[in-house]
Amino acid sequence: MYQEFWRFLLYLNGTGIFNVVAVLAIAMIFDFFSGMVAATQTKSISSRIGINGIIRKLASMLLLLFFVPVAFILPAKTGVAMLWVFYVGYLWLEIESILENYRKLGIDIAIFKKFLAEIRKRK
Repeated sequence: MYQEFWRFLLYLNGTGIFNVVAVLAIAMIFDFFSGMVAATQTKSISSRIGINGIIRKLASMLLLLFFVPVAFILPAKTGVAMLWVFYVGYLWLEIESILENYRKLGIDIAIFKKFLAEIRKRK
């Protein structure tokens, strides 16, 4: 069973799913720092909100990593598809949050919104 799981992890590595996790981690870092800058600029910075944000990000990452063994027990390639949906969906939400922080900073995000709208249209 353990050998099969390790083979599955090697298989996942070939799908590029871990690259999405890396991009997601980078997006989380950008989101945290852009949120801190936005809160500082709008004078709404709060240690409670910041700590809650960090805890939410850690819990989200743990939850997303929890689904790797779940994907292993699902039949065929259903588990890999599930991971892609969860990871890309969460990445999408992180990007939306970053754009919201940029908007709070007064940065024009129209070009980003057009880009995201174009991606939505192509689906």
